[in-house]
Parts: sequence; structure tokens; C-alpha cells
Amino acid sequence: MNSLLCTLIVWGGMHYATPDWMEKQIPDWMWSRYKIHIVPYGSPMPVITDPKTTGLIGFSAGGLDVLKHYNKDYAFVGLIDPSTRVGFIDDIYGPNTVMIYNVSNWGGSNKSMKPVADQINKTGGTAISLSMGHKSMPSYFFKTYFDD
Repeated sequence: MNSLLCTLIVWGGMHYATPDWMEKQIPDWMWSRYKIHIVPYGSPMPVITDPKTTGLIGFSAGGLDVLKHYNKDYAFVGLIDPSTRVGFIDDIYGPNTVMIYNVSNWGGSNKSMKPVADQINKTGGTAISLSMGHKSMPSYFFKTYFDD
């Protein structure tokens, strides 16, 4: 993890993945270490002062918000079983990008997910396919990719 990271902007998804639900997925210790902004899917990017100290994280539909704001200058970019679009397949992702996903969670929709994951791996990031239910992924992500 980037040692400069101090602010996290987290977009939830649709339906149950509200800011309140997303808040419960984040380990307690993280709240004292990071300034965390949880915003609903489709919300504008909160004002940030320095991308080099900011992480963007999106779960499910919130992945679209992260992908549309992607920039190699962010300290961290996390995609948790994200919605994707074909327009993001050719982007150049860097080592600041981590994606976990399970194509099976999408029942044949989200056809660009695997190509986006492949592009992340091809251009310097890390995308990992997991056999895990959609709802279980945010908690797993925070416990796995953030050190206490």
C-alpha cells in the first residue's frame, strides 16, 4: 500500500450497497487511519486536494465512478466486483490499480468485466478473479488490501 495514502473516496453500488452498508464493510481501525468519504453511486467526485494522497474505491456500480475518474496519479485505485463498460477496456492502468471480481456474479451481463481485468493486468495493475459472492467482496477487499 502507498505510504502517502491518507484519504479514501468510496463509491457504493445500487440497491443495498448504500453508504451506510458500505461503512459497515470497512474495518473499524481504518476510520482512525484514513479520512474516508463514502458516497452513493453516481455522486460527483468530492473535492480533493492531492491525488497522490487519495485512493478511489468503487464497489459494483460504483466501479463506474472510479473508472471514469481513473488517473495514474492517484495513490490507490480499488475496484470491487465493479460494473464496467467497453470504453474502459483500452485504458492504461498502473500499479496503483487493484481489482477483485467474479464474472459469475453478473449472470452474463457486464460483458466487459473480463477484458477490463485483462487490461489492468496487462498494463501494470493487479486484477484477481475470486470465487466469492458479490456481497462478500467489499469486506474481503478492505481486510486484504489494507494493513492494520
